[in-house]
Amino acid sequence: MVAGRGLAVCWWHGALATLLVSLGVFIALAHPLSPVVLSLVFVAWCGVVFYQPATWPFVLPALLPVAGFSAWTGWLAVEEFDLLVLGAAAGSQARLASEPSCGAQSLDPRRFCLVGVALLFWLLALARGLLDAGSFGLGWYQSYEEPLNSLRVAKSLLFVALLLPSLRRLLQKSPALLARRLAAGVASGLALVSAAVVWERSGYPGLLDFSTPYRATALFWEMHVGGAALDSFLVLALPFAVYALRHAPTAGHWVLAALLAVIACYAALTSFSRAVYLGAAVALSVLAWALTPRRLAPGAYSSVAEAPPRWRVWAGRGLVLVLICESLAVFGLGDFMGRRLAASDHDLGGRLAHWSEGLSLLRGPSEFLLGKGLGRFPANYSRDVPGREIPARLRIVEQGDERHLALLGSGTPPRWAFELLQRVRLGAGDLSLEMDVRNAQPLRLNVAICHRHLLYDAACARAGLPAPGGDGGWQHLSHVLSVPESMAGSGPASGLGFLVLRPESAGNLVEIDNLSLRDAAGRELLRNGNFSAGLSHWFFGVRHHYLPWHIDSLFLETLLEQGATGLLLLLALLAMVFANLLCGAGRNHVLAPYLLAALSAGLAVGVFSSLLDMPRSAFLFFLLLSCGLVVDGRSTTSSTPPVVAPQNSEKNAARSIIVA
Repeated sequence: MVAGRGLAVCWWHGALATLLVSLGVFIALAHPLSPVVLSLVFVAWCGVVFYQPATWPFVLPALLPVAGFSAWTGWLAVEEFDLLVLGAAAGSQARLASEPSCGAQSLDPRRFCLVGVALLFWLLALARGLLDAGSFGLGWYQSYEEPLNSLRVAKSLLFVALLLPSLRRLLQKSPALLARRLAAGVASGLALVSAAVVWERSGYPGLLDFSTPYRATALFWEMHVGGAALDSFLVLALPFAVYALRHAPTAGHWVLAALLAVIACYAALTSFSRAVYLGAAVALSVLAWALTPRRLAPGAYSSVAEAPPRWRVWAGRGLVLVLICESLAVFGLGDFMGRRLAASDHDLGGRLAHWSEGLSLLRGPSEFLLGKGLGRFPANYSRDVPGREIPARLRIVEQGDERHLALLGSGTPPRWAFELLQRVRLGAGDLSLEMDVRNAQPLRLNVAICHRHLLYDAACARAGLPAPGGDGGWQHLSHVLSVPESMAGSGPASGLGFLVLRPESAGNLVEIDNLSLRDAAGRELLRNGNFSAGLSHWFFGVRHHYLPWHIDSLFLETLLEQGATGLLLLLALLAMVFANLLCGAGRNHVLAPYLLAALSAGLAVGVFSSLLDMPRSAFLFFLLLSCGLVVDGRSTTSSTPPVVAPQNSEKNAARSIIVA
C-alpha cells in the first residue's frame, strides 16, 4: 500500500512537470517578439532547475521586476515572468519525481490542511470569475473586463502552490542555502527596481526634482491603469536590504549592501506614496523589535558576545546619516510630497467613498459569502456604479479576412481619458503618419510622438487631426510630425517613446485601420499597423482615471472577489504564518525577522492598496507567505557578523541593528 502510494506521488510529479513544460512551450511559441528563442530559453531554464533546484529561489525574485514586456508585446494577462515560474515549477516537479525519496515525502496535515482548503476555494473563486465573465473563451489580448483577467489574478497563488513542494524539499535538504538564495534574490530584485527608478527619474523629471508631480513606475507596466505594483514590491523587499547589511561577510559585501540601502531609500522616497512610507515604517519597526538580542534564540544568527569591528560601527552610523539626509532632501528640496500630505484628508474621503461604492457590488447572501469571482472587480464596478465606467475599450472587428480596430467610448466623462499606444524609438526629424478612420460623429484625433516612460509625458510632438465623419465611409488621414533634436537627444531614457492616439469625439465609436508611421528614409516604425495580428504590439494607458481598475484595499479586494469565506481563509493563513514566525518552530529561522517585517509591511500597504490584482507583486507576497508557513528551526546558522551581546539591553539592541 505504501509503495503504491509513493509510486502514485512520483507519477503525479512527473505528469505535472510534463504538463507545465507543454504549457510553457505553448506560451513561448505564441510570443509576439521572439517565439523560437524564447522557447529554447524556456526549455534550457527547465533543465537548469532540474539539475540545480536551489537556483529558482534566487532567480525568480531577482528577475521578477524586469521580466515583463507588456508595453512591447501588448499582452496584459500573460507575461514573460510566467515563463520563468512555469520553467521553475516544471524543473522542480521533474526533480521531485526523479528522487529516490519521492514517495516518502509527506505533508504535515495540521499545517497544510488549511492551505489545501484555501487553494481549493481559490480555484472555486477562479471558476466563479470565469462564469461571471459569461464565457470560458480566452484570447492572448483580452483586457481587464474579459475572462482572461480571472486567470491573470489567479495565477500568482497557483504558481506559488506549484513551487511549494520544491520549497519544502529545499528546506529539508539545504535550509541554510535556501535562506541565502531567497534573501539574495529578493535583495537583487530590490536593486533592479531601485536602479530602474533612478534611471527613470534621471531621464524624465530629474534625479533632484522633487516638485514635479511625477511618480515612478520602474518596469511594472501593469501600472498603466494605476495600482500598487511598485509600492507593494518595495515594502516587501525593503527588509531584505537590512538582511544584506547584517549578513555581509566582508567589507566589500557591506559596501554593496549599503549602496543598495541608499538607492532603495531613494526609490521608496520618490515613490511619493504614503502607503510606501507607512509600510517602510512598519517594516523597520518590526525589524527593530525582532532583531533585539532578547528575541534571538540561543545560537541563532551566529550571535556571539563579541563587539562588531570598529569600522562597521562607524560605517553603520555614516549610512544612517546618509539615509536621513536623503529623506530631508526629498522633503526639503521639493514640495510634491508636502502637497500630497496636505491633501490626505481629502484623499481619505475619496477613498472611503470608493470603498463604499465597491461594497455596493455585493448583492445577496451568496455573493457576500463567495464573492463575485477572481478578477471581476473592474467589469462589475464599471457596469454597476454610475459615472465610474472604464473610459474606453479596444475591440478587434473582423470583416471577412480583414481586421481593424474599434475604440468604444463609455459615453460618460472622462470619455476619452484613454490612449492607444505603441512603443517607438525616437529620432529627430520628420515622421509621416497615415491612417484610415471611420466615425459616425465628428471627430478630432489627437496624435503625438511622446518621450514617455509610461504615465507621464516629458515632451511631445503633437497634432490634432479633424475627421468630419457622418457618411459611414473610411477617411484617409495623414500628417507630418516633426520631432525636435531635444526629444531624441542624449540621456538615460533617450529614444524611448510612444506613439499616442487619443480620440476626442461626440460619439462613442471610432474605427481605425492601416496605421503607418515612417521616418524620413521611408522606414516603417510601427508593427501590426493593420491589426491583422489583433492587438499584438499595441498597448493602452489611461490619464488620471484609475478607480475602475482597483478597489484600493487588499481586504476589500478579497471580500469582493472571494467573499467573506475567502477573507476568513486569508486571515487564518496569515494568523498561522505569524504564529509560526513569532512563537512556533519558525521563530528560530534566520529569515524569520525579515519575513515578519515584509509581511507586516505588505499588510500595512494592503489597507490602502490592492495587492492581488498586480500578479508579479502578488507572487512575491504569496512566496514570502509560504516561506513563513514552512520554515522551522532547521536553519539557525548563517554568515552574520558578530553582533553586540545583550548585556547592555536596549542600547546594544538598537546598536546591533545598525552596525551589523
